[in-house]
Amino acid sequence: MKLLFSFASLIAITISGATQVRKIQVVPGGENIGIEVKPGGLLISGTYDIDYDTKTYNPSRDSDIQKGDLIVKANDESIKTINDFITTFKNNDKTNDVKLKIKRHSKFYERHLKVIKVNDRYKTGLFVKERLLGIGTVSFYDEKTKMYGALGHEIGNGIDSSELEVDTGSIYDSTVTSINPSMNSKPGEKVADIDFNDYFGNVLKNTQIGIYGKYDVLPSNSSSLDVAEISEVHKGKAEIRTVTKGKEVSVYQIEITEVKKQEESAPKGITFKVTDERLLSISNGIVAGMSGSPIIQDNKVVGAVTHVLVDKVHYGYGVYMRFMFDMAQTVYKEYYE
Repeated sequence: MKLLFSFASLIAITISGATQVRKIQVVPGGENIGIEVKPGGLLISGTYDIDYDTKTYNPSRDSDIQKGDLIVKANDESIKTINDFITTFKNNDKTNDVKLKIKRHSKFYERHLKVIKVNDRYKTGLFVKERLLGIGTVSFYDEKTKMYGALGHEIGNGIDSSELEVDTGSIYDSTVTSINPSMNSKPGEKVADIDFNDYFGNVLKNTQIGIYGKYDVLPSNSSSLDVAEISEVHKGKAEIRTVTKGKEVSVYQIEITEVKKQEESAPKGITFKVTDERLLSISNGIVAGMSGSPIIQDNKVVGAVTHVLVDKVHYGYGVYMRFMFDMAQTVYKEYYE
């Protein structure tokens, strides 16, 4: 569901009968982060055949258990981890039938899975994941609420086009070790090491326009900028902030080539072209991992990088920062008010 937002970034405050105006400000990000999210169950990433007693069993074909399904219960017990799942087999050794509660496209279904013991090993015919890992970039920090926004687009489940519903999640410090440059029709990527001992903040919400949560500590040497109205964003020179080596946030020049006057939140309101020869020599355009990099124009935060144009990798899309800021406020109210 898309959310409707007010475009007024000037907040009226009445004090003793006088009306003052406060501009919305955020601290622009650019820091590279490692992202760990757990969907509140086991995500089925694939299935395989089990041969037994001259028969063959596959959960997809024989039990309608499909890639992208989320296992939330087994034999009426909540499932969060692979160990939880294995325990249900050991506690149910007398039968090879396990009752599953699965979630598929926001609806719940009951399915029955055969668990077959072959050479003293349990086989389910399922490939499952209890967490997803990735990297991205912080878009902004809100010093008032201690909320951050990152990525600028949703985290998918990595299997189909479905958005991942996050149960718990964390972001961590990370170090960019190299960049695989983009080529037309073959976008590149940042390669980074995630420091799981350096906790950065939590992940509360995964949305169409980014992930949101509370951060622990604001990066040093940070300063705030105004958030631009959508009507203020225009074609012309701008810059993005992102990490291309180590942990240092660098500034690179771009040119905004198109702006859409959107009234609903969406991740592709801004189109831009990378013009900075330094960045082109490093990445040849936009690469995976730059998602969330803040876009600055006229000394205001106007948006965040969301996607690369696959056939023109010098070009990218961005989401308006006003949408991201308003989403952060919505998430804050949902969890903390």
